[in-house]
Amino acid sequence: MKAGVIGAIDGTFDEFESFHENTEKDGNRFSRSFQIEESKPLDTGHVGYKGEAAIHEVEDTETVEIDPETGKIEVSEGGHVGGKYTEFVAVPGEFIAVSSGSGTFAFQLVQEQHPGTFVERIEIDLNAYAEKYYRAEGVNPWQVGFYGNIGEAEKGVVYGEDVFSDGEVGDVLDRSYLNQLGLEYEIQGVDMKMTMAESGYVEVYNPSNFKFDEYATYIVDEILEFAKEE
Repeated sequence: MKAGVIGAIDGTFDEFESFHENTEKDGNRFSRSFQIEESKPLDTGHVGYKGEAAIHEVEDTETVEIDPETGKIEVSEGGHVGGKYTEFVAVPGEFIAVSSGSGTFAFQLVQEQHPGTFVERIEIDLNAYAEKYYRAEGVNPWQVGFYGNIGEAEKGVVYGEDVFSDGEVGDVLDRSYLNQLGLEYEIQGVDMKMTMAESGYVEVYNPSNFKFDEYATYIVDEILEFAKEE
């Protein structure tokens, strides 16, 4: 896993452990599971974990019936037991990254298993991150999403090579808030191509063989310090 929605962990526990539980309600069985598949020491001194999580929940459904004789339509609402699933990468006391926005239910599972812990999806200060890198030698900003510009171009996404230096849009990007940022650069000793969103999503495109522990190290070393303060 080398992409995910990041939740910052405010807690003091030292390790993740697998667990599952079953409950029954209204004749239906509901299960929840948080399973650790692998753990590995990181260069940061932390331990990274990879796993998967799933829950059962009631999903609302709408049933439509049409009388074949009269054409009368009847609509009824009900529910059935469905579920959600996510993969995750996590570091105790630092973060948990889930594979999509629908996987943030895993944040609640972590909180429930570690009383006193709080997990919240982060927002990333992309302007601050861009300021750190986009003028550095060898860095190629290939994707920039912006908003809040005063002018004809109020918001948008720009793709290309070194887009901050573009004569037409560079000034617009410099004075706007950023909500997407994609960079090609060398970091942690490897050539990387990545993208991230203000909403807390971070994805590494290259190297294609980026391992979960390398992704975990990248998030700890590079991303968490740019989480916006509440």
